Amino acid sequence: MANNIESGSKWGVEWWYNAHFVYGAIQMVFIPILIPTFILELTGSASTVGLLMGIIGLGGLTAPILGGLADKYRAHRIVQLIGLAAYVVAGGLFAFSGEAVWLYYVAAGCLGVGSASLLMLNPAFIVSAGFSQDSEALRLTRLNQIAILGSLFAGIGLSALTATGLSYQTRFLVMSAIAALSFVLTALTNTEAASRIKVAVQEPGENTARQAGIGTILFSPFGIFLVATFLLTIGHGVITGQYPNYMQKVFSVDPSLSSVGLSVSAVVSLIILGAVGKWMANKGPVPVWASAVLMKTAMMAAMSVLAIVTGNIIYLIPLGIYVIFLQGITWADMVQPSLSARLSSAGAGATQGFLLFAVAIGYAAGNVIGGVSADIFGFQSLAWIVCAVMIPAFFLGFISFRKLSTT
Repeated sequence: MANNIESGSKWGVEWWYNAHFVYGAIQMVFIPILIPTFILELTGSASTVGLLMGIIGLGGLTAPILGGLADKYRAHRIVQLIGLAAYVVAGGLFAFSGEAVWLYYVAAGCLGVGSASLLMLNPAFIVSAGFSQDSEALRLTRLNQIAILGSLFAGIGLSALTATGLSYQTRFLVMSAIAALSFVLTALTNTEAASRIKVAVQEPGENTARQAGIGTILFSPFGIFLVATFLLTIGHGVITGQYPNYMQKVFSVDPSLSSVGLSVSAVVSLIILGAVGKWMANKGPVPVWASAVLMKTAMMAAMSVLAIVTGNIIYLIPLGIYVIFLQGITWADMVQPSLSARLSSAGAGATQGFLLFAVAIGYAAGNVIGGVSADIFGFQSLAWIVCAVMIPAFFLGFISFRKLSTT
């Protein structure tokens, strides 16, 4: 049986990984680039952009429900396909909803469900399959690299579509078509991967015990870390939800160039992610997390100062600052699950569920805050808000890490 599990491509890649390629393309590029510019042009309201992007973030709250149903009915491959189908529906709604703004909120909800499903199930097909440690590490590395490649190709492609003057409708249809092709390919190739998932058998009374311990968990070092993660993710949502609009309004950077910036960020991530992983293996996740937070804070402080002295600013400067900021997000996202597992006394599923909840709520809140602040105080205010939430998050993180130094 072990040989069958370990069999497959020596490169650690399977055909169903294309679903993560699409996740990277849509979540990392189409959503942060295409939707904010489209909604701002349609409604003229940054608050509407923030609210809609916040709804996408709230889609993360569906992950525990979908995951529980997948475990209960062994429907993991179906939930994965639901994620891709949700992307297809969302693209169609954005393309054909016209002036019916309420339909865009439905489409945003579909995007949230799509991203939550894929982000939950795609790694689960690997970490719950019983692979050896080396094989699991290789496959997880390849899976994340494929998501980055998806964002790279999408960034270049969307920039080309924008530069050629194609309509928003056409661009959304391209997004939907990509997801539809992935749906077909994944449906043909994910059966074996889904069959490898091992579902733990719940002991009688286990759920009651975990429910009783929720209060203890929330007021523990892990709970403090969740607050830090919540604040960090607010900062992410504030700026990423308005990224193309922020660059255009503050630094006169065209959205097509903003799209290229995301592609550059993807290339940088591909180059340095391996080294960051080795750093984490040698020194642990705390230095990586701390460096990520400090780097993000410094970049947003630099962006704030740059916004004050706007004039003939070379567009490469704000784009370069944002690329470095995105590396900090990538590093933090990589180590947060590991830190949560070390700090939490709950089971693995409950631990990651709490983490995902903090991230989803933080992202949604950040997008709403960013939109409202842009309307009231101007887009220049966004980078300052990011700094304001990063600083307390940094100190809360280290308060929670005191447990690690004593265990």
